[in-house]
Amino acid sequence: MAHVQAQPTASLATSSFRDPNSVVRKVDGRVVRTVEPKAAAALAAFLDNPVHEGLIEDGLIHRPASIERADDGRLILEHREIDAWSYPYEWSWSMLRDAALLHLEILVRCAPIGFTMSDATSFNVTFAGARPVFIDHGSFVRREDDEPWWAYTQFCEHFLYPLLVSSHTGADLQMLLRGGFGRVSLNDAHALLRTHKRRKGVLKHVLLAHAAATKSDMSVDEVSETTSAAMTTAIYTNILTGLQKLLRQLQPHGSASTWSDYATRSHYSEQGLSAKEQFVDTVCGSDDYRTVLDMGTNDGRFAEIAANHADRVIAADADAPALDAYYQSGPSVNVVPLVIEATNPSPSMGWRSMERTGFNDRMQPDLILALAVLHHVSLSGNVPLDQVAAWLADFEADLVVEFVHREDEKVQHLLRRKTDPDDFDYGLAAFLQATEPYFTLEASEELSGGTRTMLHLVRRRES
Repeated sequence: MAHVQAQPTASLATSSFRDPNSVVRKVDGRVVRTVEPKAAAALAAFLDNPVHEGLIEDGLIHRPASIERADDGRLILEHREIDAWSYPYEWSWSMLRDAALLHLEILVRCAPIGFTMSDATSFNVTFAGARPVFIDHGSFVRREDDEPWWAYTQFCEHFLYPLLVSSHTGADLQMLLRGGFGRVSLNDAHALLRTHKRRKGVLKHVLLAHAAATKSDMSVDEVSETTSAAMTTAIYTNILTGLQKLLRQLQPHGSASTWSDYATRSHYSEQGLSAKEQFVDTVCGSDDYRTVLDMGTNDGRFAEIAANHADRVIAADADAPALDAYYQSGPSVNVVPLVIEATNPSPSMGWRSMERTGFNDRMQPDLILALAVLHHVSLSGNVPLDQVAAWLADFEADLVVEFVHREDEKVQHLLRRKTDPDDFDYGLAAFLQATEPYFTLEASEELSGGTRTMLHLVRRRES
């Protein structure tokens, strides 16, 4: 490791303040982690161990761009920034399970060399494309052979309990995690699962743990922290592998998807669907669209077309089962599937409402695909078209829109729910008028059937 002068103070990452021994800053556009001397020696030993290199080669951890030691004993790691950053409350069920299995696999590999992690928060994992990756090198610490697994409770709250509750009850995973800021407490897990005691994992990890807490004068957290039993490395590893087995046996709840039959696309003629695909493919390849946001991706058909041209594609959909099925099908490596509701995306939250940035502020697409989705935003969400246009303009991206006309059966179905359907100013002419201050119409094509039109809208740039 090279010796350098201590790094100057720079802008602190909004979520990097809870661990005083490992702080992340942005320095001249670079992501720099500074590890204080008291933790630097142990981390340096881990970084030099062949296990760390194996984790990198297998894609479980990102390789630091550089590792240097400052003259004052601090360890300085530079990381490449991950584009299209996502949070656990934006993942599908299988994505959260894969993140949990990633965390456990790293712990299993680290156990024989006397290392573990100081915490087990799901925010230490994100998705680089369609694969989870661990991003907090500062979490690695030494483990003695007779130590408890101090982070067990946090692992349960951030990974196991949300997966158990959603799998066994069908509760909305994203709302559970958003409301709990990424976690489900033991008390909440017990309240939701106490009638499911025969289901996998519930008795051992929820009911017995809750019973131990209620027999004590301490809080649930205090009980877990003070009564965790010391364990040999062999016992510790058995617990980890037992959790791996449990998670692999779990399955998402079998609730029907809102758009489970959409992939058949029976409302398109073969000619119309082919024309739609060609239009999307042509636009995606017509400019340097490095990041594409596909809103309403469903089975990812058009996200995959965009992935042939873009560096990264954010494939977003509010239908969690449909999104999960797409994720399990194996998206292209540069596609990040996320569960996002267009009219209620994940907001900025946490400490000072800055710790976790909102979806709309975090994503910076060059092109947005809005294919047969805006009529849902406008009619189901009761959002006027001028507001829809302003919202799309906020992204400062070009658009590919499949506008579904008022005469289309899907729109007619939505309008029949309205008390006064004629009062809704919805139509192609009204949409183009609403977007005109922000976008220029570059190309359009009416699909066969005459009730849907493809639009390529280019954002107006200040001269």
